[in-house]
Amino acid sequence: MRALFINPGGIGDQILLLPTVSLLKERFLNSEIDLITEPRSACISELSNLYRRVREFDFKKKKIDILELRELMRRQKYKYLFLTGASYKANMVAALSDAEVKIGFRKGIFSKLFLTHDIKLNTKQYTCNMFAEMLIPVIPETESIIKKNDLIPEIKLNLNVIQWARETLNPRIKDRYYAKKIFIHPGVSKLSVRKNILKNWAPKNWAVLIEKLLENQGNTVILLGGRDDLDTISEIHKKLSFFARPKNYFDLSSLDITIDKLAALISTSDLLVCVDSAPMHIAVALGKKLVAFFGPTNPKKLLPNDPRFLAVYSEGLECRPCLFDVRKESCSTPECLNIKPDIVFNAINRQLDLERVTQK
Repeated sequence: MRALFINPGGIGDQILLLPTVSLLKERFLNSEIDLITEPRSACISELSNLYRRVREFDFKKKKIDILELRELMRRQKYKYLFLTGASYKANMVAALSDAEVKIGFRKGIFSKLFLTHDIKLNTKQYTCNMFAEMLIPVIPETESIIKKNDLIPEIKLNLNVIQWARETLNPRIKDRYYAKKIFIHPGVSKLSVRKNILKNWAPKNWAVLIEKLLENQGNTVILLGGRDDLDTISEIHKKLSFFARPKNYFDLSSLDITIDKLAALISTSDLLVCVDSAPMHIAVALGKKLVAFFGPTNPKKLLPNDPRFLAVYSEGLECRPCLFDVRKESCSTPECLNIKPDIVFNAINRQLDLERVTQK
């Protein structure tokens, strides 16, 4: 059996799709499953071995090359086509495929014209479960599975990259092996900022949080980041009040690392602190404890119901969550981003104490 998934979006969207692909793979053990995604997300192949092949297509172009997309979709003869997009365009893409079974989310008249099975879109649930509903026509018991629990994605790391993470981290923290390793990743993608999708926390707040965590010598704070985060991290550095680097603070944000190396570093953590971003989904897929800052987005859609994964957000604002629910970009006065560092600090301490509490 051969199946093709078309899943535009960032690396977070790819991670959220993994439980669906895994369920399909479990049902059809000898299946060959391919993915077409955006170039920025093709690195999902570094985090999962579920796909036989990952192909790139730039869905962001103003003028999409329909013939190129059609050729990609027909390189193999597929029995199943799964389209994760919930739009008229996504359903029309199905017309380019010669798959026997075409499954996607219902959106207007094109759903009936181009899909063999159109699934009612239920966005009031964890996105992993929402994607998995596409499997119901193929694997009917999926419906009962997702009603019982939130599906949690899993990623698989190469042993070599895990060894790299140890060799990178251990020499730096060798005198602090006993301390809790708190990783902080403050960044969001530049693409989301350009699209006015604002989910970031102010650098001054990150600086205050880092200094509060460093007061406890039982904590080791490790700063992570990527190319998209250089400006944010530079601002954080300016806001930090210390001149000499504390012995329990390490900045790894200057390392030019791939997505699998980032995941390998996160896998060594006791806790990750981040915003609603790709590192958040990586931590979930690794089963690492997490404190995630949410502004206008809805944590119920993006985090599973699991005590290891804690969302922090402004509870008193009636206007949130709004992003993707009632608007496509952030508002001009995003008050939801103004959470005090003490709130995040207290959430971190609760998460660090989580194992101790559950063992009592």
